[in-house]
Amino acid sequence: MKLQIGDVLFEPMSRNTGEITKITPHPDGKIVKIRWRLEDHLPHDSEHFHKKIVRCIKNGEYEFIPKTAATES
Repeated sequence: MKLQIGDVLFEPMSRNTGEITKITPHPDGKIVKIRWRLEDHLPHDSEHFHKKIVRCIKNGEYEFIPKTAATES
């Protein structure tokens, strides 16, 4: 699975919506920076390894919306 800047993630458990803002190379793998937005709260950023994000999407913990689909709707 290829993650790109601008892709949207949704975490149903906490109702967080996040957008990938940066992907940085690292010796142990890629680091993905996500800006999470919650209703009535300030946005916050988190950084995770690419492998963890892909695993969470495959396990159903995050819903993945590619950048092209997010801009069309």
